[in-house]
Amino acid sequence: MSPAATRTLPARKPAKRKKKQGGPGLLVWLPVIAGIAITPLTVRAAGVMAMSGPGALRLLYPYVVLLQTPVLGLPAELASNLSQLMMYLQFPIYGLLAMLTMRSRSWVSGLGSAIFMHFAAVFVLFLMAHM
Repeated sequence: MSPAATRTLPARKPAKRKKKQGGPGLLVWLPVIAGIAITPLTVRAAGVMAMSGPGALRLLYPYVVLLQTPVLGLPAELASNLSQLMMYLQFPIYGLLAMLTMRSRSWVSGLGSAIFMHFAAVFVLFLMAHM
């Protein structure tokens, strides 16, 4: 045999394992946490704004007012309970929507989607009041 045929190949280095990149972690959950933190303040603000009439409540809590409209055909007790629940869930839901949008896009898109959802409901209430 020739010396080239008997030569052994150098040992291969073991493949390096790819390090898992540290994701954004808690930063992704920031909109949900902010929505939960803002909720008690907005509930208190709604109590103060209720003295100025229903127009202010429409702007702060459009989904609460929307659930109480007779257009949906909900029984009064169910509408009252759902609107009370929505008062506490509205801003955490906005945070969840922003979080889900921010996972695939930028934080501006996440904030914009939450703002769009809010003012879409305000616009629906405006249309219902003036039609």
